[in-house]
Amino acid sequence: MAQLKDLLQLVREKCSGMLDQQAIDQLKKSYRSFCIESGYVKQRETAIRNIDGSVTLYPELDHYIISINTVIETKWSKELKQSIDYTVNSANEITLLPDHQEVIVDYSIAPILPMSDSIDASEQLLQRWPDELASGAAALLRRMPKKPWTDFELADYYYRDFVKGHREAYKVSVTANDEIQFQPQSTRNFF
Repeated sequence: MAQLKDLLQLVREKCSGMLDQQAIDQLKKSYRSFCIESGYVKQRETAIRNIDGSVTLYPELDHYIISINTVIETKWSKELKQSIDYTVNSANEITLLPDHQEVIVDYSIAPILPMSDSIDASEQLLQRWPDELASGAAALLRRMPKKPWTDFELADYYYRDFVKGHREAYKVSVTANDEIQFQPQSTRNFF
């Protein structure tokens, strides 16, 4: 995992004059928003059905589940269908039908607020979209009223960069999920 403060120099290039802590605070907001909008930061875990049919998931420390992407039954390596094989409530908790005991769940996560300055950010996200994350922070900084760095036109420009980045990350995330989901699987057992 990487640190958000590694992007501080990029934010300074887009918006100078603020304190480092102000920039870090906006980087945290930008990172969290990027995670929510893109669904790129994922976690996969194997879970066993509880007595009541629910499945207990353990997202990374200081993170919460924003969406359930896939649920695969481990016994037959079969992807389960939502509303047919399992249900998801508003808190992203899964309840399985009695036919299924152990599943592999792939889900997207985002940091919980308030975020620590030393939060471990996704290294892949910071390496692949550093400029877009810095643009998100710069857009927030440029919208601060009555500050020497306030510039709403530049804020709009940087925000477009940020949106372009999280849309690209979303496409990458969905494509990766589709590749896993639509792999041809043999329906015959040979042993």
